[in-house]
Amino acid sequence: MNVKDAIGSLIEATEGLQRVSFKDVVEITAKHALYPIELDQLEDKELIQKLTESCKHFLALCNKTKRRFFGNRINEVSKAIENELVEEIRKTGLQTQILSAAGYPDIELRDTYDRVTYLEVKVSSKSEPSSLRTFYYTSGKKIKSDARHLLLGLHVTEEKDKYWKIEDWTLTDLSNLLVHLKPEFNASNIDIYGEPSIIAKS
Repeated sequence: MNVKDAIGSLIEATEGLQRVSFKDVVEITAKHALYPIELDQLEDKELIQKLTESCKHFLALCNKTKRRFFGNRINEVSKAIENELVEEIRKTGLQTQILSAAGYPDIELRDTYDRVTYLEVKVSSKSEPSSLRTFYYTSGKKIKSDARHLLLGLHVTEEKDKYWKIEDWTLTDLSNLLVHLKPEFNASNIDIYGEPSIIAKS
């Protein structure tokens, strides 16, 4: 198959991958099971109670102390919030590790039953649901265990120049998430500004 045929086949294949189960994507790419949260099970009920307790306490503490998070971009705000949130989660007895490499997921949790849960933290200044893409998954290289996968969405507002206040939070189970595949062709500056592409310069 030549390159043009391969590109055509790729584009054709992705047209059929517009609403697929994130659970299936993880299990195929990471080779690990993604378990749904089952609140009628004691272990899952305790896990969600601890995370809910952490989020409530964290928001209450931020409101009481008038804690605001500085950042020029939402990504900077997200990192600052994540570091403090992890400390609050640890108080519940959940072992918590921030996964330093880029990409999904952000945090690995281990409960008293030695079960792993992955937690993605998303900070947004948008209060209403939007069709803009906000969740990205490229590979399962950070996923090392069969686990539950959760996402914590934090809504923030800019109270004054570059200082952000947490308004509310939402915890979701990613076993129910449907995702879309968007193929991308990319290039670096070395590719763009290298020979023989340059036709003129200062």
